[in-house]
Amino acid sequence: MSSRLKASCILKAAKRPALCAMLSVTIRIGLASGYHMHENETELIWVERGTVEVMVNANKYVAHAGDIIALEHGKFHMLASSDADPAKTFTCAVYGFKFHDVRGESLILEPDSVPVVHAALGVDTIRTLFREFDTLLTQANPLVDILGNLIATLLTVLFRENFKLAARPGKDKQLKNALIREVLVYLNENYREKITLEALSKRFRASVSYIAHEFAREYGVSPINYVIERRITEAKFALTTTTQSLNQIAWHIGYENTYHFSKLFQRHVGCSPSEYRRRF
Repeated sequence: MSSRLKASCILKAAKRPALCAMLSVTIRIGLASGYHMHENETELIWVERGTVEVMVNANKYVAHAGDIIALEHGKFHMLASSDADPAKTFTCAVYGFKFHDVRGESLILEPDSVPVVHAALGVDTIRTLFREFDTLLTQANPLVDILGNLIATLLTVLFRENFKLAARPGKDKQLKNALIREVLVYLNENYREKITLEALSKRFRASVSYIAHEFAREYGVSPINYVIERRITEAKFALTTTTQSLNQIAWHIGYENTYHFSKLFQRHVGCSPSEYRRRF
């Protein structure tokens, strides 16, 4: 690695990235992460294979095998797999880094750049770091935390340099309607609660029709259907990563009636919760 890319030259010694999480995910057909936001963590994603649809705020991007994705903290985002080309991704979530040449907040992305680029610098290194650490996580290695932070540092530098080299013009822009973004924040924080358009209208002092129309225009889904999709996404995660009963999962995501939850799940996913758990 050239001296220009040495972490010690780019990152301040006391402000190198700390690893928050590292995971590999096969994004199956019909499985989306749901709109969410991280307050502190930045996600660095390598697309191992397939096609990933990326939504950041109200903008849509497409990533293919060999692309890298940077999802900065404070940005609402969602990932979904292409139905025709299911994807596998590796993700490294980092926080706490500071670059020497940046005043104020340090970000991976350059101003006016898009969050998806084809990796051009250190491609083999990026691929190897993700794969090797994914393997390391399955082993009882006492150095896993130390190695994880070292890998996070290298990936942070490599991602930043790739985005600095990228010549693609920026298309991302802030949402024009700050009120609708506040509605999205509220729905993400309270999706387990009983939410109606009338209640949103009172809370945000705007008409039902305005909230419904503007939210759908910005995010491509109505507020109520967004809540349902968010609940279904949480249910999918619980079904594949926990042994909770259907009653427990339904209650956790905001449904008191398990039968109603199962019918909604069937309608939106195409199979019952139990069948989904067996499949995945």
